[in-house]
Amino acid sequence: MDHRDVDLKSLFEISQIINASLDVDRVLNNCLLTPMGRMLISRAMALSAREDGSFEVKVVKGLPADFIGKTLLFKYHLAEPLLIRQASEEQCSNKDLLLSHGIELIIPMRSDNKMVGAICLGGKISGQDFTRSEIEFLSSLSNIAASAVENALIFEKLKQVNRQLDKKVQELKTLFSVGQELNSTLDTYKILNILIFTVMGEMTAHKILVYLQNENGVELAGKRGVAPDDLKFLQEHNDQLENIWPGLKTTRAIADNQDDEFYQWYKIGLRAVIPMQIQDQTRGILLLGQKASKQPFQADELEFLATLCNRAMISLENARLFQETLEKQRLEEEMAIAREIQQRLLPTSFPQATDFEIYGLNIPSLQVGGDYFDCFQLNDNRLIFAIGDVSGKGVGASLLMSNLHAGLHTMVQSKADVCTIVARLNDLIYANTNFDKFITFFYAEIDPVSKRLQYVNAGHNPPYIFHAGGEFELLEKGGLVLGMMAGVQYEMGEIILRPGDRLVAFTDGVTEAIATSGEMFEEQRLESLIDRGMTERIDLREFADLLISELENFSQGEPQADDITMLALHVKE
Repeated sequence: MDHRDVDLKSLFEISQIINASLDVDRVLNNCLLTPMGRMLISRAMALSAREDGSFEVKVVKGLPADFIGKTLLFKYHLAEPLLIRQASEEQCSNKDLLLSHGIELIIPMRSDNKMVGAICLGGKISGQDFTRSEIEFLSSLSNIAASAVENALIFEKLKQVNRQLDKKVQELKTLFSVGQELNSTLDTYKILNILIFTVMGEMTAHKILVYLQNENGVELAGKRGVAPDDLKFLQEHNDQLENIWPGLKTTRAIADNQDDEFYQWYKIGLRAVIPMQIQDQTRGILLLGQKASKQPFQADELEFLATLCNRAMISLENARLFQETLEKQRLEEEMAIAREIQQRLLPTSFPQATDFEIYGLNIPSLQVGGDYFDCFQLNDNRLIFAIGDVSGKGVGASLLMSNLHAGLHTMVQSKADVCTIVARLNDLIYANTNFDKFITFFYAEIDPVSKRLQYVNAGHNPPYIFHAGGEFELLEKGGLVLGMMAGVQYEMGEIILRPGDRLVAFTDGVTEAIATSGEMFEEQRLESLIDRGMTERIDLREFADLLISELENFSQGEPQADDITMLALHVKE
């Protein structure tokens, strides 16, 4: 009875000590001290249950410190104290390990018919076996401790949940703060720096690379803490990155495993791959090195990185679109200037000759075009009549047209014949262009007194001479287009203009205008329109309006791919 009384007092005292704490390690530590001191045991350890059903070593006495954190498995939870030497493999799969370290007895801690922990004791220093009363005392102790251990485990889980919540709150604050910074700039360099420094600060990692996709493929856009040898290695394996890129949709850690597709990157210290996505499309990749703690990246950390990278990718895309808009505006401004310059090169008024009516128009398909026409009178009363079409469109064609304009206005001052002038223009264009650039060109000089028209057609659409009776002829004599080769000889054509004659020169934008059906306007419609203009005695300005109206009706809103240019001369009757 005295012995029982002592046991009860000991259990009461232990209960008070154990229940005074919610720390699992402290509770288990106190559970070991009393039996070890009372029964003279030199080694022991205490376990707590994990959610997966295994048991983790939390406290050790007289055993190597590396035992802490080890996992022990039981085939099923123990209901009674177990002498390890008598246990089967099913009862304790770690039997040999425990015996090799002198552990002889396992006392389960049970609460609500489940095992929440265990006390594992070594043999007594005296070498005596555990008595029945001692085992009963240990069982009572474990039963008292079970609820305290369970409460401590619940408290620890709550602390862990609170830590996770605190971490999530901090991550949300970080994302909000970073989001504000990202929204405050459209500078790609600043956005990348915000992303890189945020990731390095949050993950305490010292190596980071950011790859972005552009029209040329995969480009290294930002880096920190990367050695030159690592960069060389990555450049050599850049094709691997491009091959992996299309299928990379989820954030993942890089494993120390040769079967891992990113194993080559693991060897240079990279530990995580985070795709940067917009609308489920991977537009960038962030490669992250090892954390300062050398701990692997957890799932919640990878999730945070994915959210941060996707947010940064949106800002990078906005910056790209903004830069494209600026570039487009800049180009539009330059095109507007080029158009203004080009329009100044084309005549806005025409010579007011006594015997001639002259009119021309130009409608570029783009802001600037490659069509050219000109008509002006020299001091010796020669009337210059020219029209041309530069291959291609846009600014390049416009510059070449400007070259042609300057060359023509210079060379006509020499009073050379039409063949010589065109030959010199050909050499000038050839010397200043590539082989794939050329100009179709029609050049004519008209003597206002004799009405003699001398011309050279350098590969241009033949202009029409319509006579008063309705018959017409084509002005085709000449030679090769300008700019194809140097030293070309040209043939001159000559005709005497008669009262009522109408000369109409045009570029292929007129005859090659396309309808929605794909049909072209072609020469026959133009010929009928010129004949109608002469029959109805329509002046050239009205004829130009009629031509534009007919082209619009024919195309029915179909966008035109080429400039429309016409230059006409009518011999008054």
